[in-house]
Amino acid sequence: MNTLELTPVEYTLGSVYTDTDFVDTQHISNMIMDRVNKQTTILGGHHIYKLTLSIKPSRVDYHSFSVEELNDVSRRLTNGMSSLGMVSNRKFWNEHFVCGVRTTSISDGGEMDYPTFTLNYVLCGREDNLDVRLLKQLTLRIKMIDPKLKFDFQYIGQFTSELFGSSINYQTDVDYNNPTLQKLGERVMDQIFHNQFQRPRFLGGLYKLNPITI
Repeated sequence: MNTLELTPVEYTLGSVYTDTDFVDTQHISNMIMDRVNKQTTILGGHHIYKLTLSIKPSRVDYHSFSVEELNDVSRRLTNGMSSLGMVSNRKFWNEHFVCGVRTTSISDGGEMDYPTFTLNYVLCGREDNLDVRLLKQLTLRIKMIDPKLKFDFQYIGQFTSELFGSSINYQTDVDYNNPTLQKLGERVMDQIFHNQFQRPRFLGGLYKLNPITI
């Protein structure tokens, strides 16, 4: 039985923090695992990988930071037509990963620091050594998109729905009263708040489910 996951949050009307509420963030995991569990027969024998792309605004560029630009990074990496060695990012992605999901997490850096925004991908591939084979290619492709991005690519293990579910990260963990955070502006702060209601982005076989398994 799923338990209700409650996260205390503060929200605003204009620029004034007015109240405290509780947000059920378990719906994000439930939405993902509903799709994954319908594909367990197909995904048996596959392998799970986790890719994270992170960026932190700084005192130099915080005034121009945009969450939309981070989302554009994801689009260009997984579905873009930019090529390396005559192979587009879209083709590279589709050749090595059969399915996956992307979520966004945001973690506070402390009172005197900006938060870190992270794109979290949980991916399934047929081979068990993609973390070694693809590391150089991924490094070059990611740096071509944005050299400021920090990334990590890890092998998690052979597919089980439990292991897939435990690899998902969509948390929003910030102090909305942090004066450094507030420098990002009301638009970005609203986007940080609404990250708790995000819709996961499904890739490959999780985007378009095999009708046999539905």
